Parts: sequence; C-alpha cells; structure tokens
Amino acid sequence: MTGRIRGIVLDASGSPVPDARVALEAGPVPVPDVALLSDGDGQFWLDVPQPGEYVVAAHADDGSGRCTVTVPGGGVVRIVLGR
Repeated sequence: MTGRIRGIVLDASGSPVPDARVALEAGPVPVPDVALLSDGDGQFWLDVPQPGEYVVAAHADDGSGRCTVTVPGGGVVRIVLGR
C-alpha cells in the first residue's frame, strides 16, 4: 500500500460514532468491497494502493455520510452522519 486515509466518524451533534461501517466507495483504481468498523472513539484508517482521489463512506444507526479524500494528504478526514 502506498497511502493511508485517517478519519473519524461523527454524528450530527459532533459526537464520535463507534462501530460505524467504513469503506472505500471509489478510487483511481478498483477498490476492494470490504468494510471496517470505526474504533471506540469513532476513528478509522484505510490503506490505499496508490495516490489519487477516493470516496470514503460511513454507515451506522445514526445515518450515513461520505467524503472525498485526496491521497497523499494530511490531517484527519471527518465524516458526519446524517439521516
């Protein structure tokens, strides 16, 4: 893997969402159809195969959210769940 996406899943009030399902939806190359769970603090990380633009989605009981991330990049992406 050549890059990593780090992020946090938040609910509409800004609180971390543990155990949200997080997955890559799209990328510059085909991406695997697998999901991981955010940790107890709502945090996650995903390794990606090459630099480029990726769409990351999160789903939980509080709703769904997604964001577009460019790798390499810096910082932590925030996915806010909505209904």
